[in-house]
Amino acid sequence: MNKAKKYTTISISMDVKKMLDNLRGDKNWSEFLRDLVLENMRLKRILAARKIQERFNERVEKSIMESHLAFKKGFRLRDFHENRD
Repeated sequence: MNKAKKYTTISISMDVKKMLDNLRGDKNWSEFLRDLVLENMRLKRILAARKIQERFNERVEKSIMESHLAFKKGFRLRDFHENRD
């Protein structure tokens, strides 16, 4: 069974249509708009991944600094107590 595709129209301003028309090149409107939506979704995923990566890096860096400072503090206290004996 072959289902016929249904089509619809959307109302947009003429200046937006001209911009889109210049971008679409030889693609038909359905193909162009589908590709536009897919590219937008892909870019949103990339930006979200970068944001997560930045937060992860900041957390890891903070954790390393805290561990380093705790180690230095513990080492100094041990040296101080050993030198007093």
